[in-house]
Amino acid sequence: MELTSKHDDSIWLLTNIYAPCTPSGKPLFLHWLKDIQMPPEVNWLLAGDFNLIRKPADRNKPGEDLAEMLLFNEALIALGVVELPLHGQRFTWSNKQLSPLLERLDCFFTLQSWTNTFPNTFVSTLTMETSDNSPCLISIKTTILKGKIFRFENYLMEHEQF
Repeated sequence: MELTSKHDDSIWLLTNIYAPCTPSGKPLFLHWLKDIQMPPEVNWLLAGDFNLIRKPADRNKPGEDLAEMLLFNEALIALGVVELPLHGQRFTWSNKQLSPLLERLDCFFTLQSWTNTFPNTFVSTLTMETSDNSPCLISIKTTILKGKIFRFENYLMEHEQF
């Protein structure tokens, strides 16, 4: 999705991901992801449920697929993206069992140009209510200069007596 700022007409791109969770779909997705050719000067935000983890600590129980993690990280390196920090809960997905499997499947990435333009961007997890995924809020903090405040003063009212 292409978005344009009403403030300064700058343009940025948002790519929202909901990746396949099947063993056969993941390699196809990673191949597609790795082949994206995004110019480095573009303000690009890549966000969503990747259905993959980057490291063993992104899962609360053993059983991670090291080959999938390696392929995911290789694709991210090929894209040249930077991961945005996640504040709040460590995991974004739960299988909602009595002894739940928890994973961080939702990730948020940008190019360096985004980080330079919006250095105070971060992601917060929100309360998981009905879904098995925690909703996440992306905060893009900017400084927009404000003009002088216009004030109307009635000279006659202040200086004349009635």
